Amino acid sequence: MHRKRLTYLFALLGIGTALAFFLYRPHWQSHTSPFPIAISRMDVPHSGLLHIAEAKGFFTEEGLAAIMRTSSTGYEAIQELLRGETDVGVAAETPIAKTLAEGKQIKVIATIFTSSMNVGIVARKDRGITEPQDLKGKRIGVVFGTATHYMLETFLAFHRIPVDAVTIVATKPEALEADLTSGELDAAATWNPHLTQVQQQLGGNAQTFYPDKFYAETYNLVVRPDYLSKKRETVDRLLRALLKAESFASSHPNEANRIIASASGADPSPQRGSREPLTYELSLKQSLLLATENEVNWHFRRGLVQEGPFPDILNAFAPEPLRALKPSGVSILK
Repeated sequence: MHRKRLTYLFALLGIGTALAFFLYRPHWQSHTSPFPIAISRMDVPHSGLLHIAEAKGFFTEEGLAAIMRTSSTGYEAIQELLRGETDVGVAAETPIAKTLAEGKQIKVIATIFTSSMNVGIVARKDRGITEPQDLKGKRIGVVFGTATHYMLETFLAFHRIPVDAVTIVATKPEALEADLTSGELDAAATWNPHLTQVQQQLGGNAQTFYPDKFYAETYNLVVRPDYLSKKRETVDRLLRALLKAESFASSHPNEANRIIASASGADPSPQRGSREPLTYELSLKQSLLLATENEVNWHFRRGLVQEGPFPDILNAFAPEPLRALKPSGVSILK
C-alpha cells in the first residue's frame, strides 16, 4: 500500500513538472534567446558608439543579436528602415528633416554623436582660397540633401555670401575626393572620413573651414512608430548597450579611438581638441528639435521636397525610452 502511494505521488510530481515546463517554456525562451535587431548606419566616426558596442560585446551582454548594415547616407538608412529592411536607421538631423518634410512618420529616440568638427569645407589654396570670402565664384561640391549641404548654405549665410555667388555642384560622397584633387572642384563640403582623406590628399594645398561657431552636426537613432510601440524592450536593450559604450568611450578614450578608427577608416583622436571635441554621448535635446524644424523649413524653401503640410516635429521625437535610462540626457518636454 505504501509503495503504491509513493508511486502515485511520484507520478503526480512528474506530471506537475512537465506541465510547469510547457506552461512557462515560451516565457523562458523569450528571455534566453537573443533579441534580433538590424541597424543601418554609415561606417563613419559618427557611428562610434555602435562600433564600440559591437567590438566590446555590449549588444550581446544586453541580449541582442545585432546585425549591422552599411548605408552610404543617413537618408538611405532611413529609407531602408521605412521599407522594413532594418529596425533602426542612424542619420544626421538633415535627412530626418527631409523625411518629415515628405510626410513620412518616424520616431527619433536618441542622439549618439554631436560635433562641429566632423564636417567642413575643404578648399584648394592654389585656387586663391584662404578665407571664406574667397569662395565667391568658385565650384563647391556637395551631396545634395545631406547635413553638409545644409551646413554649406548656413556657412555661406553666416559669412554673408549669397548662395548664387557660388556654383554648388551635386555629387556623390565617394566622388568628392577625386573631383577636388583633380581640380574639377575648387572646394567640397563633406564629412569624415572623406574630410580627412581629402585633407591628406591635398596636403599643404588644403584650406579647411569648420562651422564651429554656428552649426553642430548630430547623428541620431530613428525607428518606425510601430516598432517603438511593439518592441520597446528591444529599444531599451539597445539604449543600455550604447550607454555602456558611452561609459567606455569616456573611461578608455584611446582604445575607443582605435576601435572607431578601425571601423570607420578615420582616426577621430586628432579632432579631440579644445575647440570642439567629438562628443560620443546619448542625449535627446530641445536644440535638436529646433534644428530639425529649421531644416524642414530649409527643405521647403529650397525646393528639395514638394511643399505640403508642415509636419508635427514634436511628435517625431520619443524621449521616454532614454529618459527612463538617462534622465540627465533629455531636455525635450512632451
